[in-house]
Amino acid sequence: MKKLIAAIVLSLITVSVSFAGENPKLWKEINRKLKVDVSQVSLSKIHKNYVVVKFRIVEGEVEILGSLGSEELRALIVNKLEEMDIVSKSDESKIYRYKFNFRAEG
Repeated sequence: MKKLIAAIVLSLITVSVSFAGENPKLWKEINRKLKVDVSQVSLSKIHKNYVVVKFRIVEGEVEILGSLGSEELRALIVNKLEEMDIVSKSDESKIYRYKFNFRAEG
């Protein structure tokens, strides 16, 4: 069980930094607040498990503009992002694109 929790935490940390370079404070806030339990999702050991989310921040809330990736993972990430209140300064006209990568451990 400890190994699974560690894998979940490590999975969340593997978000692609290349997409987050535009606003590092926003990236850090999302990474800190985004806690997803992927223990009920069957991750592929062969294929890449990822979610790409395109969004903007409007009045401190995440507005999802689109997402790609595994159906189960995508639903988890999108729901968590939509529930977040963002305090980091961000441009409402700016569209962000983050990629969340997950690895199957074991």
